[in-house]
Amino acid sequence: MTLLLAGCSNASNNPSTANTSTAPGVTATQINVGALATLSTGIAADFAPIVPGVQAYFDMVNAHGGIDGRRLSLSHVLDDGGNPTTDLDLARTLVQQDHVFAIVGVATAFFGAAPFLVQAGTPTFGYATSNNWTPAPNLFAAYGSVLAYSSTTPDFVFVAKRLHAASVAVIAYDVPQSSDECQGAASALTAHGVRVAYTDLAVPYGSDLSSDVVHMKAAGVDFVVSCLDVPGNIDMSRLLQQNGVVGVKQLWLDGYDQTTLRQYASLMQNTYFLVEHVPFQAASQFPGTFPGLASYIAEMNKYEPKYTLNEVAMDGWLSAALFVAGLRAVGPDLTQAKLVDAINRLKAFTAGGVETPVNWGTAHKSITSPSCETYVAVRGDTFHVVFNRGTDVWVCFPLHGPYDVNRPALPPKGSPGT
Repeated sequence: MTLLLAGCSNASNNPSTANTSTAPGVTATQINVGALATLSTGIAADFAPIVPGVQAYFDMVNAHGGIDGRRLSLSHVLDDGGNPTTDLDLARTLVQQDHVFAIVGVATAFFGAAPFLVQAGTPTFGYATSNNWTPAPNLFAAYGSVLAYSSTTPDFVFVAKRLHAASVAVIAYDVPQSSDECQGAASALTAHGVRVAYTDLAVPYGSDLSSDVVHMKAAGVDFVVSCLDVPGNIDMSRLLQQNGVVGVKQLWLDGYDQTTLRQYASLMQNTYFLVEHVPFQAASQFPGTFPGLASYIAEMNKYEPKYTLNEVAMDGWLSAALFVAGLRAVGPDLTQAKLVDAINRLKAFTAGGVETPVNWGTAHKSITSPSCETYVAVRGDTFHVVFNRGTDVWVCFPLHGPYDVNRPALPPKGSPGT
């Protein structure tokens, strides 16, 4: 399989060659790891799918003999309920009581455990929603550990220009994870001559959006940039339709999920999505071009079919792929420190061809320039890759200095599909 063989080669898959290890969670036949995610409460849908993404990758690896004769076991999966205090308590449980080797599958809005895990030196992998993954060398977020909202500001202008938007609304929740990115969007749009007719960057979570929609209608909005979550986006779309605001295009940062589209297709028409990996639909739109994506889809369909076309599950897959690449690089004499060092020597990690290359020698402190995204749009009951140049699905802009939204930069060498 393409992704199984990604990264460093594994010369020894024979159990007789596997060394005993004093590392926590490691035996001669098994590597025990944990996961820490929000698996319950109203926001669980945004985070829980990371676990099946990790599990599917582990199942794939185990079906081919594991790593140096050791099976990968997601032996402890804990639910923080979206509470940062609980998150920290459970991280302590995983490290001090369960003695896991690593935590592979962190996904939570409030990663309160980060300082403890840095101090413990536990290799940790997952989905970053805040900037406390940087600069520690043992915290590995999918796509790189730096969360810089400024890296996506050109993308909002690019989409607005491509859609010929004349009057834009920008809306976000009153928490930094939401408001900071949309503040950057509003500023960039204004700076590039796009009229921002309405902004609300302080929406209380779960509140009624009727007033916002009334103001959008009064402003003649034809394009909405939303930093809300899926329930908020769906509510806003429903209210737009009820208020007779039809044909408005939207850009969502959350909701790229086939299950969501299947349920709410009528409310998601003309909606666009920023995507950091090769879009799932590229496998069918460009058959044979993205073998890494084809492998992902095949293995997810085999082991976790409910989550194949789920973006958070992809974050879990990426996390597991990076963990495994590090294990292969270390070999049978395994320690946590060796794993961290091995991963930080990977200079162009693409998870077998589903993301642009990540240089883990620098990815704890900076983002590789140019910053690249892909785009999909809802057409009927399916997503479609858009704004691509043939099989080059990436839209890239430099992180520093001026940029021309009409002429995106070339993606980094080694990017899938280029």
